[in-house]
Amino acid sequence: MKTEFGVLGPLRVAVEGEDVDLDQPMLRRLLALLLCAANSPVSAEALADALWETTPPASARKTLQLYVHRLRRRLRDPARIAHSPAGYRLVVEPGECDADEMRRLVADAHATVDLGRRAALLRDALALWRGVPLAELVDVPAVLTMSDALTDRWLALLGERVDVDLELGRHSDLVAELTEVVARHPLHERFRAQLMLALYRCGRQADALATYHQAREALSDELGVDPSEALCARYQEVLRADPALDLPVRPSRPRPAQLPAAPRDFSGRADELKELDALVAGGAGLVTISAIAGAAGVGKTALALRWAHQRRDDFPDGQLYVDLRGASTANPVDAAHALGEFLRALGVPAEHVPQELESAAGLYRSLVADRRVLVLLDNAHDVNQVRPLVPGTSTTVTLVTSRSRLGGLVAINGARRLLLAPLRPQESHELLVTLLGSERVGAEPDAAAEVAQACGHLPLALRIAAANLLDQPRRRLADFVADLNRNRLSTLTVSDDDQAAVRSVFALSYERLEPAARRLFRRLGLVPDLDVTSEAADALDTVGSTRLLEVLHDAHLLDCRTPGRYSFHDLIGLYAKELAEAEEDRPAREAALDGLYAWYVGRLAAADRLLVPYRPAVVEADPAAPFDTALDVLAWLDDEKSALSALVHHAVATRRREVAWQIPFLLSGYFEHRGTWLLGVRLLRFAVDAVMELDDTDLECRARAQFSIALVHAGRVAEAVREQQRCLAIAREAGNTQREAATLNNLGWMHHEQGDTAGALASYEAAFALFAALDDRGYMAIVLQNIGDAKSLLGDFAGAVEHHERSLAIAREDDLIGQQGDSLLSLGQAHARAHRHDDAVRVFRSALPPVVEAGNKMTEALAHREFGHSLRAIGDTAAAADEFALAAKLYHDTDDVHLAVAAYLDLSGVRAETGDLGAAQRAFDSARQLHLRAPDPINARRLDAMASGLTSGCPKGVSPAESP
Repeated sequence: MKTEFGVLGPLRVAVEGEDVDLDQPMLRRLLALLLCAANSPVSAEALADALWETTPPASARKTLQLYVHRLRRRLRDPARIAHSPAGYRLVVEPGECDADEMRRLVADAHATVDLGRRAALLRDALALWRGVPLAELVDVPAVLTMSDALTDRWLALLGERVDVDLELGRHSDLVAELTEVVARHPLHERFRAQLMLALYRCGRQADALATYHQAREALSDELGVDPSEALCARYQEVLRADPALDLPVRPSRPRPAQLPAAPRDFSGRADELKELDALVAGGAGLVTISAIAGAAGVGKTALALRWAHQRRDDFPDGQLYVDLRGASTANPVDAAHALGEFLRALGVPAEHVPQELESAAGLYRSLVADRRVLVLLDNAHDVNQVRPLVPGTSTTVTLVTSRSRLGGLVAINGARRLLLAPLRPQESHELLVTLLGSERVGAEPDAAAEVAQACGHLPLALRIAAANLLDQPRRRLADFVADLNRNRLSTLTVSDDDQAAVRSVFALSYERLEPAARRLFRRLGLVPDLDVTSEAADALDTVGSTRLLEVLHDAHLLDCRTPGRYSFHDLIGLYAKELAEAEEDRPAREAALDGLYAWYVGRLAAADRLLVPYRPAVVEADPAAPFDTALDVLAWLDDEKSALSALVHHAVATRRREVAWQIPFLLSGYFEHRGTWLLGVRLLRFAVDAVMELDDTDLECRARAQFSIALVHAGRVAEAVREQQRCLAIAREAGNTQREAATLNNLGWMHHEQGDTAGALASYEAAFALFAALDDRGYMAIVLQNIGDAKSLLGDFAGAVEHHERSLAIAREDDLIGQQGDSLLSLGQAHARAHRHDDAVRVFRSALPPVVEAGNKMTEALAHREFGHSLRAIGDTAAAADEFALAAKLYHDTDDVHLAVAAYLDLSGVRAETGDLGAAQRAFDSARQLHLRAPDPINARRLDAMASGLTSGCPKGVSPAESP
């Protein structure tokens, strides 16, 4: 039953679209009180005290029960108001309350980097306002508190939306609105400053100055105070026509250019190219999807790429491309992964890519809204793979290539279909002329026609045939046709007529290769979905594959869409796989795959050592791995993640259990650094399934631990807890105390993520008892730190300090440099939370040397920032500014945009406190520009508060406790 609660104005309730008549004042008061604590219990005593302004009558409890009964009947749902020993709880589902809807719209606004979209969403949120919240019930203290909070939030949102409109250059539209707002809120200096800026940008400098004088008079008359320093500074800027007031140049948005190279020697298809032009031109006002469906080898991708390159100037905001691998049964690309790649290409940092498919799709649509973008979705499997990747506005064009007809896209999404047939005879002739030259084709026109006929007029087959002929410049075309026809009887041909022609061309081309190239071709077919480098090919076959890969590429048996990486057309890959199974015995095939997997696992182990140096090694690392830094590792894994995913799928399909768990496990550090948690969940699920068949309980728990971490980051905390509880049962049943302790420590972190600090503390303490019994001092230090952190959050600062000092003592005794820094950092935080800032300053100062020595730049940045907060608290603002500046630079250098914004805002606040408003504004501008790259609600609130502070005389903005 659909119920709507309205609190952004007079109280309103509707059930199934019909307003509920709450004619009794006590029912309205009761509902308002329950709404103030929606989904949380309110005791009967608290309700009685609030309902009766004077002392509640003796019959208050029974009367309250009667009111609850009546309210349930009015709401037409007895379960809507739940009762427990803790009191009465109003159940409000997501989206049922207008205040929740306002928060959702604001969160969407903060999640988009498109300023126009952000302004529109904020405008929609503000439009929900119907007047003073619950104005008729503000005599109830709890209601008054909520009403005031909502009113303050509305004013802050209005100011935020005006800031965005100013940044968009809409100053002329704002003058009338801000004049009215200032009249209603004459003492609100933020609106005054915004009106001054809007007037100035409209060329009305005198009116902007007059606005300041009116503000000064109003403040003097009403409050007996002068305007704030910030408003005075704005006056001076307007007076001297400061260039800083001019409309800033907005940072350019990323313009992805992801199209692979245009196909070589493209010929024919003039009619189809014109039809594509017509389909796109006819889609004005609609999202145009051209589904190019046809048999394998017919040239779908080539046609799409040819058209895309010809029309790329029509899409100045970028071109997005993804190979969805729809023809692969083992390793198709899911929509969530493709969305993540698109979002990163559009400028969203990996850590801010939503993990849920719907959220990622929504952000994607927001980013490309009103932009001229071309999206090419190559080799789609079905409509479910495509739909989330289709933008929602008519300014974009989406091309989809697929072997299927994608009828669902046509029926539901309004796609326009282009069915691609083999080349016409004249087009086949033109392609052969392009490839072989007019003289050779003209000398044997009939034989050339027979070549085209034997190739089924399929571009792929024609190109391979031409590659063969180019290697034999004196060979007659008629002789080639004779060989081609003989190869049609190959035992490898399939029953499908359209494939038989292609297969015979493959066979003829393959037989002309030198033995080493044939062997490499076959062995690449062992994992046909893989895209390989020469190093990987060396591991699969023999050293010296670089030349052989180029031989295969020149013969059109391998594609090379990215320099240095080679892959099969899916038909050629299947042919290579069949050859491998027919011509290589099983031991040779297994030995080749063993070499390939060993090479990848050895490289991954070396990569893991740099990304997760504290984790015990599970596989021997390749000493020849060319990695010096974590950045080297990340760059390599960015290039290899598609190949590694293909290898995991192959290992699962071929029951290579060791590899099926090793690769995902060794990739877990990459998932954390890049934030690719959806990929992590998918691959680590395979790892868990693989180790369950190995009958190794310790290994199973380790795999489940990594899987659980991925689940937590993907927002599936409850599932993660269940995985860890399973680990706990396995470890206890096996008597594995070490694993039991590690699992309890993981559960503590997960309880913390769920907001259950007390539960986290209990898990940490149980883990510590076990580690202490094992005398595992490294983990004892870690868990003591975790216990201290939990106690600090619970307000037990003495207990927190005690545990952090014990952790520090172990770290010093055992020379654990990294843990020394971590323990000192947590100890300083505990002192800071207890407002013992002199002690915190002393501890943070001593934490910096071991933190820097450990080499973790993120921890180093955190240490500088926490040090800055405590220095600020004791009044040493100059030193605090230095620490915040160092933290901002480190976060910026490590590409953590979210925390870099927070540190710049810290710096802005402390500069403002010292009266250096120019430096404060510069730091604020740095924060705001970075925030556009990675919006998030916490920093958005801080930016709003800081902007208000800079213009209202409260330069501190927000306290450190409120910052991320």
